[in-house]
Amino acid sequence: MHLTPGKILNRLSGALGWRLRKVVGDDFVDRTKLAVAPHWRPFLKKPVFVGVTGSVGKTTTKELLVGVLSRTGRGVGTVGSFNNIDATAQALLRLRPRDNFFVAELSEDKPGVMDGQLALLQPGVGVVTVVGYDHWSAYDSREAIAAEMGKLIASLPATGTAVLNADDALVLAMGKGCAAKVLSYGLSPQADLRAEEIRSAWPDRLEFTLVHHAARVKIRTQLCGTHWIPSVLGAMGGALASGLTLAECAEGIAQVPPFEGRMQPVTTPEGVTFIRDDYKAPLWTVDTCLAFMSAAQARRKIIVIGSLSDCGAGAPEKYAKVAKRAQEIADLTIFVGPWASQVLKARKPDAEHALLVFRNVRDAAEHVNSITREGDLVLLKGTNKQDHLLRIILTRSDPVACWRDDCERMLFCHECIYRTRPSGLPVLMGEALSPRTAPEAAASEVPLIEPNEHVVVGLGNPEARYAGTPHNVGFEVVEGIATAANLTWRPTPEGWIARGAAQGHPLCLVKINMPMNLIGAGLKRLSERITFGPDQCILVFDDLDMPLGAVRTRMSGGAGGHRGVTSILEAFQTDTFRRVKVGVGQDGAKLDRVAYVLTPFADASRPAVDQVTSLAGTQVLDLVKRPRQAK
Repeated sequence: MHLTPGKILNRLSGALGWRLRKVVGDDFVDRTKLAVAPHWRPFLKKPVFVGVTGSVGKTTTKELLVGVLSRTGRGVGTVGSFNNIDATAQALLRLRPRDNFFVAELSEDKPGVMDGQLALLQPGVGVVTVVGYDHWSAYDSREAIAAEMGKLIASLPATGTAVLNADDALVLAMGKGCAAKVLSYGLSPQADLRAEEIRSAWPDRLEFTLVHHAARVKIRTQLCGTHWIPSVLGAMGGALASGLTLAECAEGIAQVPPFEGRMQPVTTPEGVTFIRDDYKAPLWTVDTCLAFMSAAQARRKIIVIGSLSDCGAGAPEKYAKVAKRAQEIADLTIFVGPWASQVLKARKPDAEHALLVFRNVRDAAEHVNSITREGDLVLLKGTNKQDHLLRIILTRSDPVACWRDDCERMLFCHECIYRTRPSGLPVLMGEALSPRTAPEAAASEVPLIEPNEHVVVGLGNPEARYAGTPHNVGFEVVEGIATAANLTWRPTPEGWIARGAAQGHPLCLVKINMPMNLIGAGLKRLSERITFGPDQCILVFDDLDMPLGAVRTRMSGGAGGHRGVTSILEAFQTDTFRRVKVGVGQDGAKLDRVAYVLTPFADASRPAVDQVTSLAGTQVLDLVKRPRQAK
């Protein structure tokens, strides 16, 4: 039996598996496959080679095309969303000379990346979906992105076919001067493949009438949302260019299920349906998800939004804009992640429960799963590498051991080996931590806060080793106020308070005995026990972006990246806290920000620190004298 280079390498890999990789290393195996693949390509005469690229929809287009072509023949496609030259080489080595097709998803993530892939692939058919704003940071314009994608079309031979989206001017322009035949698709009346009578309102799936010259064919899919039209038409165009008939295309499309993490419906045993669009979330793709939710029919609509990519400058304002649109559609909108607290300013008036924010996915999961009921439709829109929103679904049925929000793994959580934590593995970042043992609380109850009393909260870490650090200037400010006003600190289950009057105004000074990043939970418990609200509070904390010696007051706003403030805003679900920010930065210095804020000030800086904490105390008392904001 003749053994091809591809079969030899695949048999070695299959037989030895992890043993081979353990001995020679993953990099060696991958480099070997990349070196062998170009020598294997000349032996592959029969298969039709198809390249698919675009800013959005290329994975779905590729998978749909593979699904359709598989109805009439055998072939290979690149795996999942992997679209670099390594993925193309590894898939190519699985292709046999008698196979019918090979479909490769091609990356456009940086200038020049497509050159090596095209040299290896040598496509006869090229499909381009959309030129969007993905990987904007690597280019300076959509035209530059289009130029990279256009290399696919320019590489096609005269006997090939370019399948181009007629609804995107930059894509359609790639056909000008192209040696290959051009087959256009879209909604444009001039498109060779045109979709009409489009419908997709949940629980119905996408269906439409395909028009190709004089033919009209009813197309039914299993996909959710009308925004998949370009992917479906592109896949059908690729299939036609590969020799299939319209009838074969229609039959094949109907059999392809939604793809994982891309508007994929998942219905739980309790009858709650999640729409998973959690693989990636460029900002410009959010509108299509919101349009789907707007048209959907459901008992209640909930939208959960995680990290959005390609936001560029002004990210907080862009998140807030998304929040405003989502609230117009959903009964409840939830934001998760580092930017979440920035959207509180976008909350609709008199609708405080319609928009919630959580820094951690675990907290969001607990809330979502505590309120969802049969008939609810929940959209999960996020970036898997940053958010892993899938855990919101997984934890409904099985324990999820890992609640890290920073692992940056591309795998979905159900594929990850850390889903069940081995015994003895340390607690992972993002997991709930047990509160620090509180100081011995006084036996007597703390009197309730009076309506005219101001609650001044100094932020800091309670451990002695953090005393005198930039991150603890909030503690120093309230301690200075207490000393000047001759107030005495007394312990509570949540921390320490000092109550009395300063310059004739009633005050309650607070230091919470929890790590800075978790301080919100402790302050919230204290507020419930002695009855005060955000409108009575003044937060005092460090700001690394302001120079040492500067003080600034604000009446409300986002957290500005301060995790202690983020924790408080999340706990109270509002950003209407007055705050005094104390500058601790060093002008012109390149700092390890974490190490700097947790290291005590140098002796030479101590006079400036004492001066700024005193100034901040004065600013606090100035705020106390002003009329408070109405609730």
